[in-house]
Amino acid sequence: MNVVGEEIDIVIAGAGICGLSTSLALHRKGIKSVVLERSERLRETGSGIAILANGWRALDQLGVASKLRQTSFLIQGLKWILINYCIHV
Repeated sequence: MNVVGEEIDIVIAGAGICGLSTSLALHRKGIKSVVLERSERLRETGSGIAILANGWRALDQLGVASKLRQTSFLIQGLKWILINYCIHV
């Protein structure tokens, strides 16, 4: 937590992937930020996260992609199911 009276340049709402990534990027640029999160604890939700090429480039720039690649796997196929029809990619 920040010290009382410390100046904060940016307030970020949400400690999800985007909020934490933004805070890290700002920190590396020397910009002070604080991340606000309403949940009292971190929790695992959802079944997975798909990261496309631009996302991996951003994570590379933040210096965290190599660690994430150690626990990730390549999606071999994708099926979108929409009402009344199906598209295979």
